[in-house]
Amino acid sequence: MSLIVNTVRIVRLAYVMCGALVVMPFRDRELHAQGSETPPVLSSVSPDTAGCDRQLHAEQMHAAGCTAAVAQLAMSDTASIGMHPVVHGRAILQHDSVVVVVDSFARSWLTTLQHQHAIRSRDLLNQAALQVQLGEDGFAQQSIEQWLASPESTVQDTLIALSTGIGFFTTTFRGPPSPARMVIARSYVARLEALPIAVAVGTLYQARFTMMLAYAKAGAIDSAMANGLGAIAILPQFPAFEERAFAAVNSGILPLARLLAGQPHGTTRVDSLMAVLTATIVPSPALLARDPDLTRLLPGLNEMMAKIVGKVRWFGRPMPALVATHWFNQPIPATVSTAAPKARALRLDDGVIRIIGFGWFTCGWCHFAMKRLQKDQVLLPKGVQIEFYEWTLGHWGTEFATPEEEVEHLRQYWLERKHFTFPIALWAGPKDGGDATGEGAVPRESPMHKALMIEAGPTFVVTDGHGIIRHWQEGYDGYANDFAKIIDQLVQERAQQLTAP
Repeated sequence: MSLIVNTVRIVRLAYVMCGALVVMPFRDRELHAQGSETPPVLSSVSPDTAGCDRQLHAEQMHAAGCTAAVAQLAMSDTASIGMHPVVHGRAILQHDSVVVVVDSFARSWLTTLQHQHAIRSRDLLNQAALQVQLGEDGFAQQSIEQWLASPESTVQDTLIALSTGIGFFTTTFRGPPSPARMVIARSYVARLEALPIAVAVGTLYQARFTMMLAYAKAGAIDSAMANGLGAIAILPQFPAFEERAFAAVNSGILPLARLLAGQPHGTTRVDSLMAVLTATIVPSPALLARDPDLTRLLPGLNEMMAKIVGKVRWFGRPMPALVATHWFNQPIPATVSTAAPKARALRLDDGVIRIIGFGWFTCGWCHFAMKRLQKDQVLLPKGVQIEFYEWTLGHWGTEFATPEEEVEHLRQYWLERKHFTFPIALWAGPKDGGDATGEGAVPRESPMHKALMIEAGPTFVVTDGHGIIRHWQEGYDGYANDFAKIIDQLVQERAQQLTAP
C-alpha cells in the first residue's frame, strides 16, 4: 500500500507546484545523447508568471516519484493534459519522440536511484518499473525477486508483487507486449495459481483479466478468451458473497463480452455469460437469513449489473439508428424522429462501415480523441467513415444557454476554430421540467446516451455495413492501435459478400 500512497503523494506534489501544468524541459542535444550527463528535471512552468519556475532534480525524487513521472510521460502522446516532455517550450507529443525522451528520463532516474540512494526494500518494485521501461527485463525480474525474498515481505506483499509484475510485462505504450514478456507474465500467473486459492483468488481473478487484455492487444483472441473465461470459472471460489458479487461486476466483463460476441454463436455465449454473472449477485434466502445486512448491498450491485447488461446487449447486434438534431460535415438524414423537434435518424445498415465516437464538450479525453480523429481520417479505407456524436449540456462555460445558443457555440468551436472536417452529429434536445418561468429545466437526455448507456468519454463503437456493432471500447489510442485490425476484417467481409454468387 505504501507504494501506491507514495506515488499518489508525489504526483499530487508535482501538480500543485505553482498551480501550473507540469512539463519536462529537455534540450535538443540531449535527445540524441548516449547518456544524460545532466540529470533531467521536473519543472513547473506558468506561462503567465515569469518567476514561477521550480525544479526537482533526480536526486531529489523518491523512487515512487520517478515511477509516477515516467508513467505520466509514457501517456503523454495519448493525453491532452498532464506531464509532457518539452523542447524549447514545445510539448513533444509524437510517439517516437516521446519514447526517446521517456527512456532518457527513466535512465537518468534509475542511475540516480542506484548510485545516490540506498534502495529500500519497498522501493524495489519502483526500480523494477523503471527497468521494464528501459527494456532491462532480466534486472526487473531480479528486483521483483529481491523484494519477494525480503524478510519484511508479507503474503499480501507477495500478491502485490506478482500482480504488479504481471502488469509491468503486459502493459506498454510501445505496442503489444512481446512474446518473451508474455512468458514472464505467465510465470507470475502460475505462481499465483500455486498459492492457496482462498488467499490468491481475488488477485488471480484480476490477473486473468489483465492477461486477457494483453493477449487481445497482441491479436491472440483464443488465448484472450481463455483467460477471461478462466477468471469467470473461479468466481465460485471467492469465500464471501460480497467479494464474489463485486467481482462479478468487474470492468473486465465488458471486453470479455466483446471478444465472445465476435465468435460463432457469439450473442448466445454473451447471453449465457450475463446469466451466470446476474445469478452471482443474488444472495440465497438462507444467506440473507443469516446476514440481513447484505440487503444494503443489493441496490448498488443491481445498478452496476444493469449498466453492464445495458451495454453488452448490443454487442453483435444491430445498433439503433443514430438520432440527433444537428448534423455537421454531412447531409441531414431524411428520416424524421419524434424524439425532439428537428430530430432526424441516420440508419446504419447502408453498407458503410462506421467508427462512431460518443462524448460531450466538457470531457477532456473527448477533445483529444476528436483531434486525433481529424488526423486519422486519412487512414480510413474506402467505404469507412468516422462519426462523432455529442449532446448539449445546457450551458456554455458558466452561463446557462438555450439549445440553439449552445449549438452555435459548438459549431463555431468545431468548424471555425478546430477546423474539424469529419461528420459530427449533435443532440440538442429541448430543456424539460422546471417551473413556469423555465427555472430548473434540464436538457432532454440523448436517445443514444440512454440506449447505449454511455458512461465514459469517449466511448467508441464500430458498426459493419449492416449496422451491427462489431467492436466497443472506451478511450482512444489512435486508429492504428485501436481500429485498424477490425476495420480491415470488416472491409474483407464486405468485399466477400459483394462478390458472393
